[in-house]
Amino acid sequence: MELRHFRYFTAVAEQGGFTKAAAMLYVSQPTLSQQIRALERELGVPLFLRAPDGVRLTAAGEVFYGHAGAVLRMVDEAARATRRAGAEPSVLRIGWSPPIPHALHVPIASAFSAAYPQVRLSWRETSLPDPERPLLDDDVDVALLRLPVDSERVLWEPISDEPCGLAVPVGHPLCELDSVDVAEVLDEPMPNVGDAVPESMKRWWLLPGSRNGEYPEAVGDPVNTVTELALSVVLNGVVCPAPYLYVKTAAVHGFRALELRGGPDSATGVARRRDDERALPRLFCELAAQVAGSAGAGLGL
Repeated sequence: MELRHFRYFTAVAEQGGFTKAAAMLYVSQPTLSQQIRALERELGVPLFLRAPDGVRLTAAGEVFYGHAGAVLRMVDEAARATRRAGAEPSVLRIGWSPPIPHALHVPIASAFSAAYPQVRLSWRETSLPDPERPLLDDDVDVALLRLPVDSERVLWEPISDEPCGLAVPVGHPLCELDSVDVAEVLDEPMPNVGDAVPESMKRWWLLPGSRNGEYPEAVGDPVNTVTELALSVVLNGVVCPAPYLYVKTAAVHGFRALELRGGPDSATGVARRRDDERALPRLFCELAAQVAGSAGAGLGL
């Protein structure tokens, strides 16, 4: 039994006769009839009831039709998947939101380049107000992102944790502490985060989940970037939660970084779009998780 038998049989069943099916398949009617006869002999049962006005399926033919359709769909999907694999990009576009804990992007990139030397890695820095937007808009293929992410559209796997930080201006009553509990800052005014920042990100920065959904007193002009947030902390004398590395590496001076105990999760992870079935983005994410896991033993992750 050959694949053409499945295609010939299905064409006759769907066209209701040999003449139309032969024309559709670009074969002669005698050839098509011979092939269907050969298929029936191999199966040992008639598949069609033949009449002057056309053909219809026998009970056995109905059963075979269902299976033949499934076989052809599987073959077509195998062909499409193979073509997609053959069309994999020679460049993998990677988004990243620095700073990355323990500079993990370096060993991840090195390991991927060693495993797939034919693929060139192209890096794009992402930042507030919407660091995952380049991934969702297909401007990058994968991304190294901190929480929060859109879990409905993004597959995200953590590769590193870091403490949640709190930016505190010099001279603030909390400034001399090394850490503070989240409950101790809920009454503090915070920067006026602008409307350009996605709601999920705004909830992360301003902690309404810890205030029964209430946002803090907003001070100053609206801000939409990390640098603007840092400037607002200094110029307006307010505090602001942030991933600890953001606070420690900010280019703005005049505030200290405290650890915010009980603050929101600031894990960094590797992400790809849920609807992206290509192999390279998946392989990069898998390798990134493996490299991070191996590095974690030596870095105390």
